[in-house]
Amino acid sequence: MTRANLGTNYVVLRTHARIADLLNKQQMQRLAEANDINEFIERLKETPYGEIEVEHDDKIALNLEKVFIKKFTDRIEEIVKITPAKMGEFLHAYFDFRFEVLNLKRILRGKFTESSTEEIAESLIPIDPYIVKDYDELINAKNLDEVVMKLNGTSYQTLIDKLPLYQEHDALWPLELELNYIYARNILRLTEKLAASDRRIVNSLVKYETDVENVLIAIKRRGKEDVDMESIFPVTYGIDRDDLKAFIEEENLNKAIDGLEEPYRSVLEPIKTGDIALVRAMLRKGKYDAATKARAGNQFGFNVILAFLVYSEIEKDNLVGLAWGEVQGLSPEQLLKYIVIPWD
Repeated sequence: MTRANLGTNYVVLRTHARIADLLNKQQMQRLAEANDINEFIERLKETPYGEIEVEHDDKIALNLEKVFIKKFTDRIEEIVKITPAKMGEFLHAYFDFRFEVLNLKRILRGKFTESSTEEIAESLIPIDPYIVKDYDELINAKNLDEVVMKLNGTSYQTLIDKLPLYQEHDALWPLELELNYIYARNILRLTEKLAASDRRIVNSLVKYETDVENVLIAIKRRGKEDVDMESIFPVTYGIDRDDLKAFIEEENLNKAIDGLEEPYRSVLEPIKTGDIALVRAMLRKGKYDAATKARAGNQFGFNVILAFLVYSEIEKDNLVGLAWGEVQGLSPEQLLKYIVIPWD
């Protein structure tokens, strides 16, 4: 059966079966309760991940991260192969672009911290470039400014305009924020190829994530005077510049959070105790909830396919977090606090 002959209903039926294969709450809890990283790997054998061959060295968490990412990208490939062409092309772009942006952030951070080329290369997600020609050329650039200049002529060239802000503040956030916007703008443009009903869920996920990242940057600017809001935050959606300004200027941060509408108020609640890591966990939970709601609204359409991939990405993030946490000796209670396991 060729891809052209595979209708959406067939893909959805296959996807429902794949959703059932995701790790459930009990499996995730059992992994979190492992005494150390070796027991964590041993317990993975009891799951669909089976036996994992990985180097047991001081980079074991990073090595496991690559294994979990490979599993996730394999799932994407399996779905794309049987998905109608336009839908499959969009899903490929949605995730390949996402991973490339993450790799660019890791390259920039590596240059900023003056890491070696070997350390930067090892930190990258093992995927082929999506827009850039070659990661090696960027990794081997002599400094961060040269990395950015090498992106001239690509979808990332607006990073060049952010170099003065980066230099002024000696901080990565202007470049990381621009990468967020580049991703959001391009994905929203690509959704135009989808049916209007399919477009809504993707748009909501992208805008939601962008809004939360804007707030996290605004918090870094707290106490600063005469902040050029339009220059720093050229792209806003559900949280506008006035809301962001409150996070910078409001003496009581809790008041700025309480002034937001849902779902933003709940996801940003952990900021009140300074727990940014929990904000990111809540962000993943919010994406899970949005995908689940969309899936419930149409059990035989694109929403089911996207929900599976969102769930798969969250599972990947859960496992990566558990691996790093086990290496750092965190307790099961601490580990479970930062992962999202709402499915049963």
